[in-house]
Amino acid sequence: MTNDKFKAEIFRDNRFAPSKADRLYWHLICLRDLMMKVSTTYVAGSRDALMLDFGCGSMPYRPCFEPHVKEFVGYDLPGNDLADGTVDDQGRLSCETDSVDFVLSSQVLEHVGDANLYLSEALRVLKPGGKLILSTHGVWRYHPDPTDFWRWTCDGLRRIIEETGFEIVDLEGMMGPAATAIQLWQDATLPRVPKYCKRYFTWFTQRMMERADKKCSQDARNRDACVYVVVAQKPV
Repeated sequence: MTNDKFKAEIFRDNRFAPSKADRLYWHLICLRDLMMKVSTTYVAGSRDALMLDFGCGSMPYRPCFEPHVKEFVGYDLPGNDLADGTVDDQGRLSCETDSVDFVLSSQVLEHVGDANLYLSEALRVLKPGGKLILSTHGVWRYHPDPTDFWRWTCDGLRRIIEETGFEIVDLEGMMGPAATAIQLWQDATLPRVPKYCKRYFTWFTQRMMERADKKCSQDARNRDACVYVVVAQKPV
């Protein structure tokens, strides 16, 4: 896969520089910044490392991590021509056990039918001491791609990851209750807003969301979040 290809996909998705009138502006900015923070805290300096993006899609957060590792590869279901490898219909990766240093999973876990199998595969392919970097939804609307199965509380997410065999290193919530509530209200109301007003409406609601979120403590976000970002380690 060429750099030009994945850059085109990133800009199509508009993940890194969304318009301030984008209906997901604040969500995308927060997730981008949190992925950058995780990359500099936990991945930077791993020059000989291999990172695998599990359920990669268009690999929107590849630019956050690729500069810090030797190789970045994406694995997805057959049919994704951006992917370097495949995941079979049971959710199993076509790569060796104990073969990668980092597994990235961005907004995938809520879409897989068997979350335990998915996490077990991530554990299997990681080297001892390797890290899983995972983001998934706490509170969010139904968004099938092509399916949508799960939402997590902070405790529920910790539990399923630890039950798989991982050790939690860090868990951080993104977008607190007030900002998430505004996002849900915006998305429920938007279809009834006249077309010529939609950009003004989303610009206004996104500013409300940003202000509300900046008043929210990190402790509150960690308890009740739109998205949780987890760093977990395979025991040595």
